[in-house]
This record gives sequence, structure tokens and C-alpha cells, in this order.
Amino acid sequence: MYQDIATVTISAEEGDQAEAVDNEKVAIGLETVTEGVMKVHFTGKLAAPDEPTHMCVTLSQGLTYHGPIARGEATPDGGWITFECDMPDPSLLGLCPPAPAAL
Repeated sequence: MYQDIATVTISAEEGDQAEAVDNEKVAIGLETVTEGVMKVHFTGKLAAPDEPTHMCVTLSQGLTYHGPIARGEATPDGGWITFECDMPDPSLLGLCPPAPAAL
């Protein structure tokens, strides 16, 4: 699993209207579940609009992973969200992020 400190943006998009909330400096783990589906693990609590539909994970070097939310689970200590995304698994890109807090 690729680990980093990232900005996680959660949005509610319907038609031509969107509301987005940025969560900065979140310790994340990002992995490919199946082709076209990514899973982000996060620590802490993420702020989000009511009925979120999409997410964007911006890694520390600026690369973004985004798409419609499929499923998720959260507790006060953290959780995970799966989302549709056709980007390559970040662990295969040879990226060297700063060492994040343990997940």
C-alpha cells in the first residue's frame, strides 16, 4: 500500500451543482482494489458535504486520484473509501513520499 500525507477532497455533485470540502494533511494509504477501483485508508475524521458522491486524493507531489465514491466506512479514528479511478497504482510509479504517520 502506498502511504503519503495528502489532501482529500470530498464533494457532492448533482447535475451542474457541486459542493466540495478539502481535508488537508491527512495520513493516507492508497491501493488498487481491482482494475478501475481504488481504496484510500485515512486516519482521523474527514469533513464532507451531505450525501457525498465523489472524491479526490491529491498526493504530496501533486498527482491526483479522483472519481465517484463506491463505498466507505468511517470511525472517529479513521476509515476507508473505495472509488472508481483508472489511474495506475501509485506504488508502481516509484514515488518516494515523506514518511507519514502510521496508519
